[in-house]
Amino acid sequence: MTTVDVPLEKTTHELAAALDDCHDQAAPGDVVVSPRGWVIASAARVADGAVVPGGWAELHAARRETPSPARQQALFADGLLRLQRQTLRRLLDAVVRRLEERTADGANLLNRQLVRGAVADVALALSEADDLSDQPGETRRRWLIHQDLVAAGRTLIKLYGASGFTAEGPGHLVHLLELLGNTYLHPGEGGVGDG
Repeated sequence: MTTVDVPLEKTTHELAAALDDCHDQAAPGDVVVSPRGWVIASAARVADGAVVPGGWAELHAARRETPSPARQQALFADGLLRLQRQTLRRLLDAVVRRLEERTADGANLLNRQLVRGAVADVALALSEADDLSDQPGETRRRWLIHQDLVAAGRTLIKLYGASGFTAEGPGHLVHLLELLGNTYLHPGEGGVGDG
């Protein structure tokens, strides 16, 4: 599977390729349509779609009449969660490097107790997501993993510092991962089944 590096140069292109890879793993040569009839993929795959909100010109979203079969949705959901975990793990590595380099009052920021606690919480959330991903597949489990990863991503943006919220920072990437999960993993009526 394609992965996304941080810092975020060319991230949109890399994420679009990784998302298309998730589609290919579940529905080779096609796209997976969410339970509510939405598809998000690269602009090349969904040329008839609209640009995903937030300036993601390389990603398009479109409505489709018929959701994909439950098995394809389940495979795609698992791939999407893997992509979310991998991306956040890379972001955690970038955050730790930044915190090791930055100082305040003559001390390394990573050595501050609250910062270390927040980093440990994110690492724990990623580890738990890895462990839970091996459990039998069902919609509620995927949604809970996604929600935990969303919280971890938001913590990472804060730890990244003020530049985490700029256009070049990781905030837009974390937001997009949240949007993708909300589109494909939501457990409401018509949610992704066990397949």
